[in-house]
Amino acid sequence: MYLQNGLGVAVALTGVVMLPGGIINAIVSFGAGRAYDKIGAKWLTRLGFLISMFGAIMFLLSNSHSSLGFIIAAHILIMIGVPLAMSPSQTYGLNSLDAYQSADGSAIINTFEQVLGAVATGIATILLSTGQANYLANGGTSQKLAFTNGAHYGFVFTLILAVFGFILAFRVHNKSKETVDVKESKPLDNKGKENAVTE
Repeated sequence: MYLQNGLGVAVALTGVVMLPGGIINAIVSFGAGRAYDKIGAKWLTRLGFLISMFGAIMFLLSNSHSSLGFIIAAHILIMIGVPLAMSPSQTYGLNSLDAYQSADGSAIINTFEQVLGAVATGIATILLSTGQANYLANGGTSQKLAFTNGAHYGFVFTLILAVFGFILAFRVHNKSKETVDVKESKPLDNKGKENAVTE
């Protein structure tokens, strides 16, 4: 919507502009799992949210005169950051559950994704309308600039979520390998068994 209504990009060209980000998203999503196995979730989640923050800031700095190259670069950063943070953090969370709880954990995550995705879309739409209305109420006359102003409200929301996620990412730690010393136990005699039962 921002590309078409804010920047005046043709509908057919919009898909081409978003294509690189989609391809990068698929590649990063594929590689995030392998990276998690090698280095864990700690740095991946932090790096992912940090990259998403830079992408959101680039969108905030964009305007109706921004080049398509700038917009593509911002979109690519978002499409790198989101899967880089999302996949490892989900795996990290599920791995903290017991085996019999993992199915419930996966179902809860999927449910939250759908619910929060719908809520976030609704919030972004409200912010978009609010930004447009504020621009027009302050004497603005350009519909393109009004839509750009509304889109920036949505990008602020995106940036806030990325910052919040980046802060929470510091609670993610790689699990250290712990060695447990197992002491050899001697079989109890009859007196030892009686004492154990009594205790």
